[in-house]
Amino acid sequence: MSEKNILAIDVGTSEIKVALVSHAGQVRDCARSTLEVIYPEAGWAEQDPYAWWSAISSAARELWSQSSFDPAQVSAVVFSCQMFGVLPVDSAGKPLMNAMIWLDTRSREQAREITSGQPRVAGYGLPRLIKWLRATNGVPSLAGRDTISKFIWLRDERPELWEQTDCLLDVKDYLVMRCTGRATTTYDLASGGWLFKTRKGELGWSSEILRMLDLDTKRFPEVLPSTEIVGDLGAEAASDLGLPAGVPVVAGAGDVPSCAVGSGAVKDGEVHIYLGTSSWVATHLDDRAVNPFAATGTLCAAEYGKYILIATQETAGASMEWVRKKILGGETDYDTINRLVENCEAGAGGVFFFPWLMGERVPVDDATLRGGFVNLSLDHDRGHLLRAVFEGVAYNNLWALGVVEKLLRAPVPSVRITGGGAQSDIWCQIMADVLDKRVERVANPQFCGVRGAALIALRALGEIDQLDAMSDLVEVTDTFEPNPENRELYASRYRSFLDYYKRNRTWFRSLNGDLAAGDPDPGEQPGSR
Repeated sequence: MSEKNILAIDVGTSEIKVALVSHAGQVRDCARSTLEVIYPEAGWAEQDPYAWWSAISSAARELWSQSSFDPAQVSAVVFSCQMFGVLPVDSAGKPLMNAMIWLDTRSREQAREITSGQPRVAGYGLPRLIKWLRATNGVPSLAGRDTISKFIWLRDERPELWEQTDCLLDVKDYLVMRCTGRATTTYDLASGGWLFKTRKGELGWSSEILRMLDLDTKRFPEVLPSTEIVGDLGAEAASDLGLPAGVPVVAGAGDVPSCAVGSGAVKDGEVHIYLGTSSWVATHLDDRAVNPFAATGTLCAAEYGKYILIATQETAGASMEWVRKKILGGETDYDTINRLVENCEAGAGGVFFFPWLMGERVPVDDATLRGGFVNLSLDHDRGHLLRAVFEGVAYNNLWALGVVEKLLRAPVPSVRITGGGAQSDIWCQIMADVLDKRVERVANPQFCGVRGAALIALRALGEIDQLDAMSDLVEVTDTFEPNPENRELYASRYRSFLDYYKRNRTWFRSLNGDLAAGDPDPGEQPGSR
């Protein structure tokens, strides 16, 4: 076959997908490799950057071994990657350590220090809070999940590595550099580090914030639009990917902006929910919006001049994988899981699951929260546990959606659903019932990242004028309407879900961290509906 394709590479937390996507947005072939997360200490979460490239190369070899398409017909390479990692590299582009990924909270103390001051508002020093909001439209997470506090940790705790650091890269930045030899980042990633001015007409590193933190820009990469071509694919990377050298490499975007494009929910106010290792609720906007007390705000979108509002939650599919592997022994497949959940009654026989296995980010920024099952009895079986996980993730998404709708100042009539979890019919139906909204599933929801990345590449190649004009390329294949018989049950259980958090947040902090001044006000309950 001779039709042109985009080679789109999606680097998640637990898996890499390498896909061929047609110029009409159709995912034609895909191969996958798994990734390992390394937990060297409590609160630390790392990945080996060489393992990223090894997994990509392995998946690319598998792709070409099974594909009938010609590598010579690939018109561009583009990445969609997990966001908010930190990887220091030397002047030759060599990694100096494992990457600190988005799950890593080792820099919690640094986050609290850089946001300190008096008077305090929800754990933040008011003067610094105002500076951050004015410049960046956001503020660093007090839990230490953001790149800025990781930068400070590296500078303060690993000064010898800091001195050797030529550039601080995110996951996508490193992979693009490996392909082109050029150290760059994109506006979405730069704006998520809370060092970047995001007001229209003022995009750029904030000298005021940098001075406040005693930082400069010499270790930061060049910032480009997601829809720009960075350079040509180098010979070594081309060999690893099974491509000819010289193929254009597009700047690309992080996973949230890419999935937003790939979901087809590209017009302002259209919402998509991602169900993967983590979960998020997101929508495009024409201007900035923020709720700093619920850790929700806008980043620059893949389309230059647009914004994307994101409410990110830590563990969704990761919760189910934890149950499947650590409680069920890893032998239960997802067809069996879906059948057990479908055969269990709504409400999971009274069992609750709280998916806070790595703390939480939205709508409460609290690294001390922990998850688990509540209200168990001897009458319950694995079907109740599994359904409780599906429902618990749905309650958590409803909590985050409430924050987004308040910023939109209107309820949304429906949501698009994407990610690997969206392959489950019963999980989609539970989401519709809990959210009490129509849920639309797009074709191949697990491939929204590669599809969105490919559409971004087509914009870079000049084949699409605007990303918000291509929603027709994304097909909705299934629609799930909320079951009115479950409305009262799930509304009541959602109130209990919020009440559990309210009653136990102080207890979690006493177990997992002191009630220090850097934590949010225990009396605050953002995002409740």
